[in-house]
Amino acid sequence: MAKPTPPHYHDSVFINYPFDTAYQPIIRALLFTIYRCGFLPVTALAEDNALDNRLAKIEKLIGSCKYGIHDISRIETSTNGMPRFNMPFELGLFFGARRFGNKIQREKNALIFDSDNTRYRQFISDLSGVDIKAHQNNPAAAIRSVAEWLSTASKRSTIPGYKIIVAEYAAFEKGLPLIVEKLGLDIIDIPFNNYCLIVEETIKGKLSK
Repeated sequence: MAKPTPPHYHDSVFINYPFDTAYQPIIRALLFTIYRCGFLPVTALAEDNALDNRLAKIEKLIGSCKYGIHDISRIETSTNGMPRFNMPFELGLFFGARRFGNKIQREKNALIFDSDNTRYRQFISDLSGVDIKAHQNNPAAAIRSVAEWLSTASKRSTIPGYKIIVAEYAAFEKGLPLIVEKLGLDIIDIPFNNYCLIVEETIKGKLSK
């Protein structure tokens, strides 16, 4: 007997990205776009329990999502001379879930980002032939790729054109400092779950008008 589909499986997007300050403009744009398209972002950063094993948590989150966004643009050596391989490792887990998982897991669909669409060949040539999207560290480019991918992958007619989302996100960003100030938060380092709640409430208000 097939396992039951996890709640929200077909609405959930696993996001695999670097947790650094320099990446914040991209991840904030991605989160806004995912919510605006009617989906739920899922990331290990949203769960903060010191008793959870990190790898087990990531495996569980990947298993709960039909869709995945994987950004491998930060595969470079750090100050200690070692590369950061968490992102390609999690991408491999996502591929494995699709290839070796049950019927539900074989429905998985992914978007792979890099800063440009040829750089990945230097460090992960096994992805040759895979359609890599380049966001060029530009939030608007990232928004377009995500919106168009989700529209194509889900075939949902409710997803707006990317230009609409880009304009709405620009307006959201303009008003964000005031919202954050009222909540007593730091605009430079908004806690992940707080940011998601702000985005959700903003979008709900816009869609209810």
